[in-house]
Amino acid sequence: MNVAALILGVALVFGLQLAFCWKAKRAAVKCIPLYLLILGFLYGAGTYVGLFGTYSFGDISGNALAGLIVLVFFAVLSLGAALAWLVYGIVSLVKRWKA
Repeated sequence: MNVAALILGVALVFGLQLAFCWKAKRAAVKCIPLYLLILGFLYGAGTYVGLFGTYSFGDISGNALAGLIVLVFFAVLSLGAALAWLVYGIVSLVKRWKA
C-alpha cells in the first residue's frame, strides 16, 4: 500500500467525520462514517475467514492475506474518524466551558 494514499484516506475520513459531527443534529447521523468503517471491517473479517470464497497462492492462504490487508487498511482509516471525534469533543468542551 502506498503511504501517501493512506494519509490521504485518513485525511478524507477525518474531514468527512468532522463534517458529520458539526452539521448533524442526531447521533445516528453523526455516526454514518463509523458505520461505513464497521462494514469495511466486517468485509475484511469475512474475507479473512473465507466467507466470500477461498483461494491460495501456493503455501499462503490468499483469503487470509487479502483479509488482513483490508483489515489493516480500515484500521488505518479509523484513525481519521477517531481524531475527528477527539477534535469535536475538545472543541465542544471548550465552548461549553467558556459559555
